[in-house]
Order: sequence, then C-alpha cells, then structure tokens
Amino acid sequence: MIDLGLARIGRLLQHTPQTWKAIHVAGTNGKGSICAYLSAMLSASGQSCARFTSPHLIDRWDCITVNEKPVSESVFRDVEKLVKQRDRDGHIGATEFELLAATAFEIFHRQQVDFGVIEVGLGGKLDATNALKQKSVTVIAKIGLDHQSFLGSTLEEIALHKAGIMRARVPCVVDGSNPPSVLEAIEAHAREVGTDVHYPSTAELAEALLAGGGLELEPHQLQNLACADLACRLACPDHDHSPARLLPIVRQLQWPGRLQQLDIQKITGRQQPVLLDGAHNTQSAQVLASFVQKHVRCGAPQGQQPVVWVLAATQGKDMDGILGLLLQPGDKVVAVRFGPVDGMPWVRPTDPSELLQVASRHGVEAPDDLHDAGNDVAAALTWASARADGGPLVIAGSLYLVSSVLRLLLRLHPRPIFPPPSIQPVHEMPPPNHLIIVCGHAIWCGGPKNGWDEAEWLIESYKQGETPTFIEHIKAGVRILRSDERAVLAFSGGPTREETAISEARSYYNLAVANSCFGFFPASPPPATTTSSSTDPLLLTSRILLEERALDSYYNILFSIIEFWRCHAVWPERLTIVSHAFKRTRLVDAHCAAIGFPLNHIDFVGINPPGVDSLGPVPGSVNVAADGHVLHDKATAMLGVQLAVGQWAEDPHGVGEALAEKRRMRNCWKVDQRLFLSAEERVRSGVHTRMLQDRGEALVDDDEARPWGGRP
Repeated sequence: MIDLGLARIGRLLQHTPQTWKAIHVAGTNGKGSICAYLSAMLSASGQSCARFTSPHLIDRWDCITVNEKPVSESVFRDVEKLVKQRDRDGHIGATEFELLAATAFEIFHRQQVDFGVIEVGLGGKLDATNALKQKSVTVIAKIGLDHQSFLGSTLEEIALHKAGIMRARVPCVVDGSNPPSVLEAIEAHAREVGTDVHYPSTAELAEALLAGGGLELEPHQLQNLACADLACRLACPDHDHSPARLLPIVRQLQWPGRLQQLDIQKITGRQQPVLLDGAHNTQSAQVLASFVQKHVRCGAPQGQQPVVWVLAATQGKDMDGILGLLLQPGDKVVAVRFGPVDGMPWVRPTDPSELLQVASRHGVEAPDDLHDAGNDVAAALTWASARADGGPLVIAGSLYLVSSVLRLLLRLHPRPIFPPPSIQPVHEMPPPNHLIIVCGHAIWCGGPKNGWDEAEWLIESYKQGETPTFIEHIKAGVRILRSDERAVLAFSGGPTREETAISEARSYYNLAVANSCFGFFPASPPPATTTSSSTDPLLLTSRILLEERALDSYYNILFSIIEFWRCHAVWPERLTIVSHAFKRTRLVDAHCAAIGFPLNHIDFVGINPPGVDSLGPVPGSVNVAADGHVLHDKATAMLGVQLAVGQWAEDPHGVGEALAEKRRMRNCWKVDQRLFLSAEERVRSGVHTRMLQDRGEALVDDDEARPWGGRP
C-alpha cells in the first residue's frame, strides 16, 4: 500500500532520537547511485556512516548498511520487531515503507553513526523519509516522468514534490543537467524555503579522473558522482576533497542492477556476460539505450548487432515509451513476470503477453522472436541465451526483475553474510566429491538470542522444544565439513511459511553465521550480554551451498544432489545426511534407494530431540539426543514416522496425490519444483525425468544407472 504523508511516521519516530546528521537524496533516476557514492566517500574520510535505500534487491535488510556493510538480519529483525510493536501499541496503522524507514532510523541511532545517507522512497515532500530532523545537505538528482498518479503529470509538478525535502539554511545540491523549466521550479522553491542551490561541475571532475587513472564514466555516472562529491564537500568541509581520493572509490564501488555485467553461466551455460539494468522509466531507458548502442550493439563486422532482451515490468509503467527507446529491428524479446516482492505486496508484475504486444508494435514482429516465459525467470534466461547464441543479451525493465535474477543466482552460489578476508582460490582446492546434507525442519527468523530462544523460530506446535536439536544438526554438518577438504555442505529446505519468504536453508545458514559456527559454536545459550563474534575468518563459506526449494525429505536429498552438480559440474560420490535419528529409515533406506544412490556410499548422522528415541539401534548411525544422553522409546512420536515410512514405501518418488498434496500445502511461495531449471540443463545432466501435472518433475525408473554415487 502506498499512502503518502508524515503524520504516521512522525508518531512512529517519537522514541527514536535522530542524533546523526542526514544527507537526504531525492530524484527520479540516479539517487541510489548518489547515495552509494556518498556513503563510500564518507566512510573513506573516516566518518561512521549508515545508508538507507529502496527497494531492496535480495532481502529486506539489504537496504540498510552501516559502514558499507549490510546490517545483519538478526539486528534488523530485532529492531523491526520493536518498531512494529510501537505501531500496534499506538494504533498508528503505519505502511510497510514507513515501518521500514523507522527501522532504519532506529538502527542508525543504535549504531551511533555520524552520518546517515537516506534515499527518498517516492517523491519527497510527503515521503516517510522526510521526517528527518538533522539534515546536513539535501540532493536532488535527475527528474523524469514516473509515479504521475502520486506526483503530478508534468516534470515541473514532480520537481516540486522532490524539492519538498529542502530545509531552511540547509544547502541543496541539484543535478544541473535537468531541463531549465525543472531548475527554475526548484530554484523558486529554494527561495521560498530560504536555502541555496548548488550545481556540481562535471568538467573538472572528468578531467581529474582521466588524468589520475584514465577513468572515463558514462555521462549520467559522471553527473551522479559530481552530485555526491559536492554534497560530501558541503557536509564535511574540513576533510580532504582532492579528486585523487575519488579514484579508488569509483573503481571499487559496485551498484547492482545498474549497467551491471553479470555471469549467468550457472543458470544457462552461457559463457559470455550479460548486461543487467533496472531501467524502468523512459529516462533510465534512454540512458540504457545509449549505453547499449555504444558498447553492446556496435563492434560486429556488419556494424550493428541485434540484442536479445529479457523484460519484465511493474503494472502501470510506460512500456510503450520504454520499449520504443530500447528495441530496434532484428531484436528478440522474452517477457517474464518477476517474483513476489517481500514487504511490498502492492507491487504487481505486468502480464508478459502485454509486454510482447508492445514489443511487436516496436518492430519485433516475427513470432519466433517473441516468447512468453510466464513466471519462469530461469526459462526466460535460457530461451534468451539460446537465441542470442553468444551475442548481446540484456535484462531490463524492472528492479524487481533484477532482484529475481540475483535471487536465482544466489540459489546456485550463496553469498557469505560476512565476506571472508581470504579464501583458498577454487582452482587450488581439490575437486569436491562428498556432499553433506543438513535437512531443514523450521525457520529461524533472527533475533538477539541467535536461535537459543524458541520465540525466534517459526515451527509447528509438535516441534516445540526441538530448536536446540536443529542447532545440533547445523553444528554436526559444519564439523564434518571441517574434517574433509573435499566436502561441500548443503543446507536444504525451501520457504515453507507464509509469514516470511526466508527459506529453511537460508535461515540455518544465517544461524550458523550469527553463532560464528564456522569457527566455534557455543554448547549452550550465550549470556545475555554476549553478542555474536565476527572475528572468525569463515574460511568454510566457499564450500557451502543453499538448496532452497525442497518441501519434503525426498527432495531434501534429490535437490541437494542436483544443486551440488549445478555448482561444481560433477556429481557427488559420497553422501552424509544429518537429521533426526528416527528418520534414517525414510531418508536412507527409502529416499536414497529410490533415487539409486549406492547405500554403501552413505553415512548418516542422527540426532534426536530430547525424549525421542529411534526405532531401536541403527547400525552405522549416531543415535543420541542433543544433550548427548541415551534416548528412550516414545511410541506416540513414532506413529507419524511409521506412517510416513509406509507412504514412501508405496510411493518412492512422492508423485502420488497424498505426498504431492503435502508439498502443495507447504508451497505457499510457489517455489518451482522442477528438478532442472531449463531443458538444456536437463539434457546436460543425463538424468531421465518426466514432468508432472503440477509443474513438478520426477525421476523415471529405468535400468540405467544414475550418474551420482561414484558410477562411471
């Protein structure tokens, strides 16, 4: 829901002191890049600095950084919980964005930063971020037509909304490349407010960058950098502002989704990088079209190369204007819907068929050059890669499509929460052959107790009291990983709760990081005054992958095996499965046998919840409780286990209605349940499968040996 106004956010921030100086940035395009440049400059100058930008690209807490590092999920959720409680107690009825902004401001205060760099969400005058009190500098970036239903139908009307962030006697930096009528409207408002407008010089800056390191930026990049540089000078007049200091900042800064070169080989097999850009209005499309013409289309012997476009859009965008700028004769287009946006349920994707109709009006008329990929981003990328055949490929139209693509890549190559300072290069490590699977059973949502308080978890009622056991599973998996340099650890489990899009796998990974699991893991809850240690180098994170699609134990195993192959281009020869001891029969004797993994190549580590015993001693498995004590039978707990074993015995691949229905009930986030992400990947795998009516996929029982388990 979008509901502009400052009354609610004002009440929400009554108990949040604004002790830091703010640099407030508004505009239609470029404001995110200006914020990124600004926070990097301030940090390089020795100032502690936090940044709040929107929308997030991967997780909601990605939009808040402190000293150039994303805030931890546990800190974010702890503060968000407090803010939401204030909203409920005060009967405020704040919007999702207002809650997010209040969370950011509370984190800024708690972190005791010197500066906060804040990007306006929408407009300026009535945006929630305009509740800032300690503004040091304001910035107005490039202004274009966007969100006309909220901000006005002309550039001048929109400019007045943006100029609403100005404050008396607070200098305002304005992008001088805006049209004269826009600049006149901004200057008139500045006179009313009682402040001065400052225009940055790009000529001197461009000359300094070229002379200092041969660095040449695109015109819009140079304009954004100049705005950030001038704002930093005004905010910190006593610091070094020589152009030389900008070179390392500009070279090192990476702003995802803005003219980003991206490797999608793990999704499609394509070896050439693609261009990823979140252009979603006519102004940003003009910038992208210019860049594509200069750097992507040109260079072919015939003079111009056609481009294959992967496109998505938010409902209501001017796609006629955007595609009219981007498309040229000979181009090809695949349209797709981006996935759900966490925390922004009002955002809706345009139907792909509508985008293709617009594309056909702009010269892409041949039926073979237009493709509707529905909701399947991976299939869209695969189609585009095949049609491009190594030629230009550009992904654009929406920042939410950027997010969907980056999420897809993260499933294949999870990022560490804390970047390790040194990891042994992959080419120097022995090739992996051992897959450790830690099966997920619940979702840790973050919190100050780092998982030791059950209130931080989303669990079914019958699993109450088991969260220490889940932690023991994580510890066991990491211990095995540390003991075998050829092992890879997979945390497995999809997003199974409506309350959060976080998967079981990612929550386990986050929990491991929060407890410094890769160096040590406390045997009991830490004292209330203890915070998570971040001193460990986390050398093992390069050998961890997240399997985020499984909705039952069968797919915990099968999806993890396929994920191993997808990431490492080889099949595992050995498995170690970590779960409850009483699930050994189901996981090993049923699932592994069904998929054809040699049972003599499998180790099983079973750790039960307190008070639950397995069905008798299991040879070759560890049969202990989380506290290390011998467990006793608990017949009632075994009834469900025996029932499940019986169901899997009758339906080894879980394709029958009973087991398939269980998966459907858990799949609240509509996670793709196919084994392979594209037809090309399926063929490359050599695995025989069949498609199911519910868009899932199952192995085909035949006499051929499966490729995994060390078979030739």
